[in-house]
Amino acid sequence: MRRLVWFTLGFAAACFVGTYLAPGLWALLGAACAGFLAGGLAVRRYRGNVAAVAALCSLGLAVGLLWFCLYDGVFLQSAKEADGKTMPLELRILEYPVETDSGYSVEGAVSLNGRAYRTRLYFQEIEGVPEPGDRIRATVQLRLTTHGGSREPTYHRSAGIFLLAYARDSVTLLEGARSFWDFPVAFGRKVSRQLDAVFPEDAAGFAKALLLGDRGGLSYARQNEMSLAGISHVAAVSGMHLSILLAGLFFLTRRHRVFSAVLGIPAAVFFAAMAGFTPSVSRAAVMLSLSLLARLIHREYDSPSALAFAALLLLLANPMTAASAGFQLSVGAVAGILCFSGRLYAWMMKKEKKSGKSRRIKMKRALAGSLAVSLGASVFTAPLTAWTFGVVSLLSPLTNLLTLWAVSLAFYCEIAACVLYAFWQPAAMAAGWCGTQLIRLIIAVSGCLGRLPGAGIFPEENVYLWAWVWFAPALLGVFLAGRCRGKRIFALGLTGCLLLSIFLGFLEPGGEQFRVTVLDVGQGQCVLLQTEGKTYVVDCGGSEGEGAGEKAARHLLSQGKTQIEGLILTHFDEDHVSGAAQLMRRIQVDRLYMPRQPEHEDCAALAEMAGERAFFVEEDVCISLEQAQMWIFAPLSRTSSNESGLSVLFTAGECDTLITGDMSRNLERRLIASHHLPDIEILVAGHHGSKSSTGLELLMALRPEAVAVSVGQNAYGHPSPEMLDRAVRAGCRIFRTDQSGTLVFRG
Repeated sequence: MRRLVWFTLGFAAACFVGTYLAPGLWALLGAACAGFLAGGLAVRRYRGNVAAVAALCSLGLAVGLLWFCLYDGVFLQSAKEADGKTMPLELRILEYPVETDSGYSVEGAVSLNGRAYRTRLYFQEIEGVPEPGDRIRATVQLRLTTHGGSREPTYHRSAGIFLLAYARDSVTLLEGARSFWDFPVAFGRKVSRQLDAVFPEDAAGFAKALLLGDRGGLSYARQNEMSLAGISHVAAVSGMHLSILLAGLFFLTRRHRVFSAVLGIPAAVFFAAMAGFTPSVSRAAVMLSLSLLARLIHREYDSPSALAFAALLLLLANPMTAASAGFQLSVGAVAGILCFSGRLYAWMMKKEKKSGKSRRIKMKRALAGSLAVSLGASVFTAPLTAWTFGVVSLLSPLTNLLTLWAVSLAFYCEIAACVLYAFWQPAAMAAGWCGTQLIRLIIAVSGCLGRLPGAGIFPEENVYLWAWVWFAPALLGVFLAGRCRGKRIFALGLTGCLLLSIFLGFLEPGGEQFRVTVLDVGQGQCVLLQTEGKTYVVDCGGSEGEGAGEKAARHLLSQGKTQIEGLILTHFDEDHVSGAAQLMRRIQVDRLYMPRQPEHEDCAALAEMAGERAFFVEEDVCISLEQAQMWIFAPLSRTSSNESGLSVLFTAGECDTLITGDMSRNLERRLIASHHLPDIEILVAGHHGSKSSTGLELLMALRPEAVAVSVGQNAYGHPSPEMLDRAVRAGCRIFRTDQSGTLVFRG
């Protein structure tokens, strides 16, 4: 059976190649045929050695490429032909609708040329309450989510959603027939409502995330704290949840193999269906079912083979599942545990007697077991987490040790509360009260640890940490594969390399006279102005909402900065202030500068959050920074939010930087006329490169050497061709965050 592991490894590699690189199908097909022949011949010739492993991997790679070609070229053909077309369609609803920034979206299935495709429909409004099984009829424009369409692929493909549909007129709701698979979704909605009724507001969001994987009730700040503390997996239904469920079933059935299988397998499938068959919970459900079946028929359960079978099953159903972060982390965590946790545990307990029964020995075993599982899972998941989410938690083993027992008990309390709610509500409320106390404990511990400055490291913001993130798991793997000698030297070496990487990140900006950083926050703006050890942030908002503030905080923390001198908000549009509150939660801000715009809710909310540190700029402010200087120019108009904003001039050494916010060309002319502005080296393009800003008069008057455009994917046409043409005519070099990522100017 271990041959399946190597075959699946090659098959998965093929799916990665097809999903991410997407070369021509003919090239994939040719490689598949050649690899199939070579692998098949090698498997027949070599047995039981390294060559056999290589042959099995080659065979899996070839079969995977062939399968990807068939899936992409045959099954998805009708979806590709529909890309960009506007047509009437009928969608069968599979999930409940969710609210978006511009309306609603719902997941369903549409039929094209006899093939059913999972589709996400976006619409404005609808009469009635859509339920799973109902149908929606509308005229829609379709967009392909995979390679081969007119636009870039999206993350939806990894979830099996191959089309996005945008309603072009009103939508009609039609009552449909319910199927068996609609019941778990409806049951999950009922459970969600019961949890809202049983748990108080401060615990209900976490309760729904723990039991259903629904993070909608968790604030961004709380989710971020959980991520930094290393327990974000608790809020995403995965193998851990099914393991807790299985442990409860074993307790109820007294580990009876028949009853455990008869109850456990349907429960695992139903639980996975209720969670939406996400890759992580589907993988866990398959492995759990295989383990119960093995006990039922008195066969040995081989965990690596079960993991390979589960991964192969998911990739056969959808080869593009390879792009799913949940799939990668779930498989990577289990693979790390299987490969390294046993050796880590043996290493930690090497000097202890196996037969020891003292309390000290028992506690050490429990501690070693928890640390071994957590560290083993991190071998493969740490680089994946760093690559996908830009963070690696250093406190994950400690947080898991302190909270996982409470997570298990809270999980059981929630199940008990939901069961009792239908029979005796006072008992359900009692179970909910117990679960609430446990949830509050988990939130308190993860919050305290997640708020520590050293809770996590951010490789995206420190290139030296990237080297450590890849070096540490590789070194740990090599160390455990050997005889595990010199553990003190090994631990000191890893810790020393980490501290050196962090220290080098702290030192990097120290020798510079100034640094101007235009962060890549998507469609928004966040600019860091740094000189002489002082830091000011101008605006903090973007298409990721509060994520813009977290992006700025991580960048500053990677430089060793837990405090900044000032946060300057030019105006209160979401793409300029949506991350300000999160930045202020994470970094101490000595002074908040902003215009007085009482019509905006954010103005009052941020002023209240800053308290005495808030300062409303109603006339020009000059901030002297020894050998540098900063001017904050008061609003020049009160006609609109954009026109009543601030602008900033930053002078350090021979470099002058001007930031105009969303100022229009008319107001730019007034700024030139009313202020004595020097020639500018760096100009941050107004209004993200809109044609109504960064006028030719401003460019010709200030002669900037570089124009930095803070922009992301948007529907406004930013940056506009007119603005880009004006900048070229003025002799400016143009830098864009949507093309180059974060821009750093230094001197």
